[in-house]
Amino acid sequence: MKLICTLLSAAILFGTSTLSTSSFAASTSAEAAKSVTDIVDIQLKAYNNRDIDAFLATYHKDVEIHYFPAGLKYKGIDNLKDEYERLISRVSYLHATITNREIKGRFVVDTEEITTKFMRQGKEHEKKLKSIVTYEIEDGLIKRVLFLK
Repeated sequence: MKLICTLLSAAILFGTSTLSTSSFAASTSAEAAKSVTDIVDIQLKAYNNRDIDAFLATYHKDVEIHYFPAGLKYKGIDNLKDEYERLISRVSYLHATITNREIKGRFVVDTEEITTKFMRQGKEHEKKLKSIVTYEIEDGLIKRVLFLK
């Protein structure tokens, strides 16, 4: 089931209906798997620390952010910066935890639990959500992201 979700995520992200499982075969090398997860781990740490510069440094300049089922939300590092600066300015607390991870070649598929705290009408509110996030790594950076919420 996890492989099917991973392949479906990739198909949605890249708009193809003809997928070969061999093109998404996981590397047998632990070193290769570690290298694609390293950048996602660095990104998550920067996100949780609200460090926008470290967060942006993990992304390709032409990054694409997709949401299922809507599709491409925005493209480019400048748009990513604007989006996350707005998010950080609106919440007093922001934290994501990985609860499951699958690695298929250059794809990292995480199940994340995200908690935010924010003020509304003078009271602090907490919001929790779960999201499946597919990261495509290219040249050591995050090139594409697909959120399934």
